[in-house]
Amino acid sequence: MKHLLLLLLAGLLLPAAAWAQGTPAPAATPAAAPVPESAQEAILPSGVVAAPAKAAATAPVVNASRIAPAPETPAANPNAIKIKAEAAAGHLTVKTDNPGPTRVEVTDVGGRPVITHTMMNGQTAAVLNVSQLPAGAYIVHCTAYEKTGTRRVMIGQ
Repeated sequence: MKHLLLLLLAGLLLPAAAWAQGTPAPAATPAAAPVPESAQEAILPSGVVAAPAKAAATAPVVNASRIAPAPETPAANPNAIKIKAEAAAGHLTVKTDNPGPTRVEVTDVGGRPVITHTMMNGQTAAVLNVSQLPAGAYIVHCTAYEKTGTRRVMIGQ
């Protein structure tokens, strides 16, 4: 009985060991004879003879060690200031996430400063009078020590 069990286990392990070593295992059954192409055709209920579909090309095997890792998302700039700037009815309201003194500079699209204001606390909203400025796009640039932030606003539209 022990000999029979050992023969059975050897018969099961031999193909697995050969596969693990990369050599083909001896075939247990003879290979099937190829089917002639005429026998692969089918007759549809409508009477049409349908040929078999062409075999799809297999996808190439990709070596996982040659796949480049995805780039990491860059860390947020620790010196950035978040700015909330809203223009309405001739007033521009500016508020930042900086708790200390913050310099606010409003420039036109040419980069020329049109309004400069210093807020003692950036978290307290500053209301700037922009009624004298022509309608258009402006840049709000806030600076607090080494931290900076920029926001584009439309005034008078």
